[in-house]
Formats: sequence, C-alpha cells, structure tokens
Amino acid sequence: MFTQPAFAKSQVLTDIKVIHASTGSKTVDPGLKPIISELKSVFKYTSYRLLNEQRLNLSFNRKGRVNLPGNRTMIIMPTDMQGKRIQYQINIQKNQRPVFQTRVLLNNNSSITIGGPQFKNGVLLFNISGSAR
Repeated sequence: MFTQPAFAKSQVLTDIKVIHASTGSKTVDPGLKPIISELKSVFKYTSYRLLNEQRLNLSFNRKGRVNLPGNRTMIIMPTDMQGKRIQYQINIQKNQRPVFQTRVLLNNNSSITIGGPQFKNGVLLFNISGSAR
C-alpha cells in the first residue's frame, strides 16, 4: 500500500518579491526596508525598487506562477522538506521558453534572494520566502 509522505498535505506560504536593482541613483523602495541590509550585503547595487510582490499558498509538487517583466514568467514549486528546509524548484521562462532553472534549499520561515536576468540598465532580483505549515 502506498502512503504519502507527512508533508504531502502541508501548505507552503511563499512570498516572492520581484526587485529591480541598478547603479546610479541611491534609492531604496520603502517596501524593501525589512530586507535591504541582506540585499546590500550580497549585491553591490545602489538602487532597489520593488516591482511586484506576490503571495502564493502552494501544496508540495504544485506549481505557482509569477508574471515577471520582459515577457518572463517564474514557475516555482516546493518539492520536498529536508529537515527544517524547504526545497524549491524554480524555472524562469521568456516567451514560454525556458531560460533559467535552479533548486534552492530555504530554511523554513526565512528568505533567500537570487539574481536574475538583466533588465532596464540593471538586473532583476527575486527574494523568495517560505513557511511550511
């Protein structure tokens, strides 16, 4: 008899912040204040602007979609729990063609920021936070 893993019924509350980072002006979007020290410690940009924020309530192995600038889409899916860490599969498509894919392990109730493609004299950054319940 097949039994599902304990996490199969869990929900993963996932927040995605799409950020435009660039050099030049020294502006920080007020919506990014809680994570700006993390951003500045990892990335060397002077301007950080929040373009989009989306909250997804995902089941394991269920895909969520986030529309990104430049005809791009992020497909994000929690795939596993490893101890207290959530594993995500992240794919970015442009015009429905894959351009980037990665897996990240994220401590439950924390966030990670990954660098993305170039966009308007800067880059897109993706801050992903997850909380398994």
